[in-house]
Amino acid sequence: MAVINEKNRLTEKILFGMRYFGVLLAVIFLAKILIVRAYFGIDETMAVSYHYLSSESPYRIYINLDEQIMYVFKNDELYKTYPVSGGKSKSPSPTGEWIIIHKAKWGGNFGGAWLGLNVPWGKYGIHGTNKPWFVGRQNVSGGCIRMKNEDVRELYEYIPHGTKVIIVHESQPFRNLKDGDIGSDVYKVQTALKALGYYNGWCDGKYGENTKKAVLEFQKDNNLAQTGIVNISTWEKLMKQYEDSILE
Repeated sequence: MAVINEKNRLTEKILFGMRYFGVLLAVIFLAKILIVRAYFGIDETMAVSYHYLSSESPYRIYINLDEQIMYVFKNDELYKTYPVSGGKSKSPSPTGEWIIIHKAKWGGNFGGAWLGLNVPWGKYGIHGTNKPWFVGRQNVSGGCIRMKNEDVRELYEYIPHGTKVIIVHESQPFRNLKDGDIGSDVYKVQTALKALGYYNGWCDGKYGENTKKAVLEFQKDNNLAQTGIVNISTWEKLMKQYEDSILE
C-alpha cells in the first residue's frame, strides 16, 4: 500500500511539473511575441512568424501592375506568367513584399480560390473574378489581385503557404496622406519615420494620431509647413532622408 501511495505521489509530482513547464513555455513565447511587437512593429512580427515558411517555398511571385502581369519563379527561374488586374486608383493594391498566409477554395466572386496576404491594414489576396474581361487589361479591383478563374485555381494547387509575393505599381499616382488614410504609402511613411527616430508605433499602414504627431515633428525639424499632412514636399524630403540613412 505504501508503495502504491509513493507511486501516486510521484505521478502527481511529474504531472505537476509537466503542467508548470507547459505554462512557463507559453509565458516565454507570449513575452517574446510582445517584445518583438513592441520593438519592431506588427509587420516585423509577421515577418518573424512566417520567415521559416518563405525560406522553405521554392516559389516566388512578382506582380507588376503597370504591365498587369504576374511572374512566378521556381528556384529563381521563370516558371509561369499570368495576366492579372489590381486595385484602381481609389483602392490601390498593397505594393511591397508580402507572404501568403491563408489559402481557401472560395467560390462566387472569388472564382474558386483565395490566397491571402499578410497585409496589416486590411484583407488582401489573390483570387478569381466574375469579370474576366478586365484581367490583363485594366486595374479595377478594390485592392486584391484578380486572375482568370482557371489561372488562380492552377496557382492555388502548387503555391504553398509562406510563398513570398512582391507587388509593384510604379504608375500609381501620388496622393496627399492625412489622418484616416490607409495603404502602402502610409506604411512607407511610417517605416521612414521609424527609421529616422520620429515614430515608435507599429508600422500598420494606418494613418492615425501617432503617425500625425510624427509627421508634425518631422515637418517642424525640416522647416516644412506643419500641417500633419504628407504632401509631395514632405514626402520627397522624408524619403530622401530615409534612403540616405539606409546607405550610411
